[in-house]
Amino acid sequence: MKIDMNAMKAEIGGAFLVSWAIFSSTLGSGVFGSVDESYLWMALGLAVAWMTFAGAHVLPIVTWCHMMTGDLSDAEGNWMPNGMRLLAQVVGSCLALALVTEFGEIETGWAPTDMWLPDIADNGFMLIGLIAAGAVWWQVHTRTDSAWVSAFALVMFVQALNTDGANQMAASILDQGNGIVDTLANWICDGLFVGLGALLGSKIDEMV
Repeated sequence: MKIDMNAMKAEIGGAFLVSWAIFSSTLGSGVFGSVDESYLWMALGLAVAWMTFAGAHVLPIVTWCHMMTGDLSDAEGNWMPNGMRLLAQVVGSCLALALVTEFGEIETGWAPTDMWLPDIADNGFMLIGLIAAGAVWWQVHTRTDSAWVSAFALVMFVQALNTDGANQMAASILDQGNGIVDTLANWICDGLFVGLGALLGSKIDEMV
């Protein structure tokens, strides 16, 4: 498989930009992981990243939407390139987190979140929210030709979409793999179900 290095550099740069903005905002208030004070930074960062790094997905859930609405039978043209994008996003987030924490000198207070998939029966509404938000946001993202509209629409659904997958992976990796299994499972499942929502929304749009 030939790796598109320009796409990889764009993903690393875009993820770095957005993660740096979010980490700087949350660490500045001493509440790493809270999105309450970082909504605006996320929207601005996303819009700037999408315009600057043309073609970059930046967030894992965006990559999963592209994967699930692409050719699901195409491993070389769909799954593998997008899988590399997911890894590049984690690299960008790792670089941003290492920078803002001065390579671990600043304590973040981060702790891994248990994987939610084994308790899916108790997380039914969250699952429905992931799928529904993916369906709605993907329609906004694909119907509008504006990075600003897409970015602010995503922030509107940020609680349902679980947009911080790459950041959580970066935190786990830089914390010597603390909670890596749970974090990895959530990183995959959050994106997968948002992507399924995007696929569902696309199919419904085709039928109406």
